[in-house]
Amino acid sequence: MSTDRTWNSSFGSQEEDKIFENFLAIHFNDNNLLTKMEEALPGKTVDEIKDHYNILLEDIDAIDFGGAPLPNYAEIQSNDNQI
Repeated sequence: MSTDRTWNSSFGSQEEDKIFENFLAIHFNDNNLLTKMEEALPGKTVDEIKDHYNILLEDIDAIDFGGAPLPNYAEIQSNDNQI
């Protein structure tokens, strides 16, 4: 990330993040996206929503370009008897 901001450090609760993510997924191409998000997220200003969106874009870029470490998943051993 290009800043020291983190994805959800200042935006709000997990519930607010979920609302934000769902609105992006459903209304991404909607010209009124910010207005609808502001209505769905009482207490959040358009500037806060834009800032949260920009942090999301920074996180995505960091992941896409290898700047963010992936989780260390436990290796799954394959077994020929399992489907």
